[in-house]
Amino acid sequence: MSSPEELTFVVGRWLRPLVVLLHVVRWLGLAPTSSREQQRTALHH
Repeated sequence: MSSPEELTFVVGRWLRPLVVLLHVVRWLGLAPTSSREQQRTALHH
């Protein structure tokens, strides 16, 4: 088993690209829709 320090380093190294990818996917998902359309869906949910 790896030490907690190693585990944190590995998780951090994998988590950062995942978070960036999530932001890109979300941005790509919101880009085609207008801001007014996005606000309306946000209010309903």
